[in-house]
Amino acid sequence: CPLCRGSIPPSQEQISEIKMTMFLMNNTSVDDPNYGIYAREVGQFEAEYGEDWDGTTIEYGNDFVSIPDYVGKAVYQGDLRTVLQWLGKGNIRERVNAKCEVRGNIGLLLLAAMNQHHDLMSYLLLN
Repeated sequence: CPLCRGSIPPSQEQISEIKMTMFLMNNTSVDDPNYGIYAREVGQFEAEYGEDWDGTTIEYGNDFVSIPDYVGKAVYQGDLRTVLQWLGKGNIRERVNAKCEVRGNIGLLLLAAMNQHHDLMSYLLLN
């Protein structure tokens, strides 16, 4: 920080990205060419904020809906009926933009894209 000369903590977006990168790194074989990319990104984050980073972040607000674990698993497993039922239970506009906190605030659209559920992707984009 230019005023106090202290270090500026990472933003929530940076934390989300590094959590997702760490998740991908931990679930990727060391032989996979992407493993090196993930490891380098984690190393850069640790170099910038320190391995002993205390979890302090820049706070912006928490005005998004969180995706329940069972819905995230349903997207991964292709159980689109469960996903659509969950979307229909509440405010569709809020739920379409829901984030999965345990997976680095990844959204439903990206989850659907990663698992090639094109019908679900179309539905999310139309709502």
